[in-house]
Amino acid sequence: MMRMRDMRPGFMREHMWTRRHLPEYLDDELDARDRERLDRHASLCPKCGHLVATLLKTLRELRTLGRASPPSSPIADSVIARLREETP
Repeated sequence: MMRMRDMRPGFMREHMWTRRHLPEYLDDELDARDRERLDRHASLCPKCGHLVATLLKTLRELRTLGRASPPSSPIADSVIARLREETP
Protein backbone atom coordinates (compact mmCIF):
# COMPACT_ATOMS: atom_id res chain seq x y z
CA MET A 1 0.00 0.00 0.00
CA MET A 2 1.47 3.35 -1.06
CA ARG A 3 1.17 6.25 1.34
CA MET A 4 0.77 9.84 0.22
CA ARG A 5 4.39 10.62 1.18
CA ASP A 6 5.46 7.73 -1.03
CA MET A 7 3.96 9.48 -4.05
CA ARG A 8 6.30 12.47 -3.78
CA PRO A 9 8.72 12.79 -6.71
CA GLY A 10 11.77 12.70 -4.42
CA PHE A 11 10.66 9.48 -2.77
CA MET A 12 9.90 7.81 -6.09
CA ARG A 13 13.24 8.98 -7.50
CA GLU A 14 15.03 7.39 -4.52
CA HIS A 15 12.91 4.28 -4.89
CA MET A 16 13.89 3.88 -8.55
CA TRP A 17 17.53 4.72 -7.80
CA THR A 18 17.58 2.07 -5.08
CA ARG A 19 16.17 -0.60 -7.38
CA ARG A 20 18.70 0.25 -10.11
CA HIS A 21 21.65 0.09 -7.72
CA LEU A 22 20.76 -3.08 -5.81
CA PRO A 23 23.20 -5.29 -7.77
CA GLU A 24 26.14 -3.00 -6.93
CA TYR A 25 24.97 -2.80 -3.33
CA LEU A 26 24.79 -6.57 -3.01
CA ASP A 27 28.22 -6.97 -4.63
CA ASP A 28 29.62 -4.32 -2.23
CA GLU A 29 30.60 -2.12 -5.18
CA LEU A 30 28.92 1.13 -4.05
CA ASP A 31 30.99 3.86 -2.46
CA ALA A 32 30.17 4.77 1.13
CA ARG A 33 27.93 7.72 0.18
CA ASP A 34 25.79 5.68 -2.23
CA ARG A 35 25.63 2.74 0.17
CA GLU A 36 24.34 5.07 2.87
CA ARG A 37 21.81 6.52 0.41
CA LEU A 38 20.46 3.08 -0.39
CA ASP A 39 20.41 2.08 3.29
CA ARG A 40 18.53 5.27 4.16
CA HIS A 41 15.86 4.64 1.52
CA ALA A 42 15.53 0.98 2.50
CA SER A 43 14.96 2.03 6.12
CA LEU A 44 12.10 4.32 5.04
CA CYS A 45 10.52 2.17 2.33
CA PRO A 46 9.03 -1.11 3.59
CA LYS A 47 9.12 -2.70 0.13
CA CYS A 48 12.77 -1.88 -0.50
CA GLY A 49 13.72 -2.72 3.09
CA HIS A 50 12.14 -6.14 2.76
CA LEU A 51 13.73 -6.72 -0.63
CA VAL A 52 17.21 -5.77 0.59
CA ALA A 53 16.90 -7.93 3.70
CA THR A 54 15.65 -10.91 1.68
CA LEU A 55 18.39 -10.61 -0.94
CA LEU A 56 21.12 -10.27 1.69
CA LYS A 57 19.82 -13.34 3.52
CA THR A 58 19.65 -15.30 0.26
CA LEU A 59 23.23 -14.37 -0.61
CA ARG A 60 24.46 -15.39 2.85
CA GLU A 61 22.76 -18.76 2.48
CA LEU A 62 24.09 -19.28 -1.04
CA ARG A 63 27.63 -18.51 0.08
CA THR A 64 27.46 -21.31 2.65
CA LEU A 65 26.45 -23.94 0.08
CA GLY A 66 29.22 -26.40 -0.50
CA ARG A 67 31.13 -25.38 2.63
CA ALA A 68 29.39 -27.75 4.97
CA SER A 69 29.63 -31.42 4.24
CA PRO A 70 26.29 -33.11 3.71
CA PRO A 71 24.97 -35.00 6.69
CA SER A 72 26.05 -38.59 6.77
CA SER A 73 23.33 -41.17 6.60
CA PRO A 74 23.97 -44.68 7.90
CA ILE A 75 21.54 -46.05 5.33
CA ALA A 76 23.21 -44.25 2.42
CA ASP A 77 26.64 -45.29 3.66
CA SER A 78 25.59 -48.95 3.87
CA VAL A 79 24.01 -48.87 0.39
CA ILE A 80 27.15 -47.31 -1.09
CA ALA A 81 29.34 -49.89 0.64
CA ARG A 82 27.17 -52.74 -0.61
CA LEU A 83 27.22 -51.40 -4.17
CA ARG A 84 31.00 -51.18 -4.04
CA GLU A 85 31.21 -54.79 -2.84
CA GLU A 86 28.87 -56.04 -5.58
CA THR A 87 30.58 -54.18 -8.42
CA PRO A 88 32.93 -56.55 -10.26
